[in-house]
Amino acid sequence: MPTWGWFIVALVLVDAAVLAAWLLARRSSGRNLATTTQMMLAGLDDHARDEIYRLVGQKKQIHAIKLFRERTGAGLKEAKDIVESVGRGEPLPTPGAYAQTTGLDTGAWEDIIPKLRTLKSEGRTIAAIKLLRARTGLSLREAKEAVDRL
Repeated sequence: MPTWGWFIVALVLVDAAVLAAWLLARRSSGRNLATTTQMMLAGLDDHARDEIYRLVGQKKQIHAIKLFRERTGAGLKEAKDIVESVGRGEPLPTPGAYAQTTGLDTGAWEDIIPKLRTLKSEGRTIAAIKLLRARTGLSLREAKEAVDRL
């Protein structure tokens, strides 16, 4: 086979490997959606919640969406839906309320979030990531991103 033929075979194999890796990564991220959402909501402290309510009250939805996304890492559509629900008079979701609607153990979250924040503030980020992974089953990337958002 000529040299260009081997090049095409190698290119097809690389493409197949990239496609397989993408499909595996996409499938694994969906299994921890509830846990990821729980950690995302933990990024909203009382000050951020008050600021979002104030911005919505002043009809500054875009600023409220931006703040929600900065604090939680949520996507644009999800942040927009939540801010619009606040505009309709619904409260911002909390980790505990989200856990009750999805059937997750609320006690575990009320216990772990302060521990994670303490570990992070002490400069023990790796220990926080390990604790989160042990308690939730998140991947290393998901746990690191969650701890970084706290």
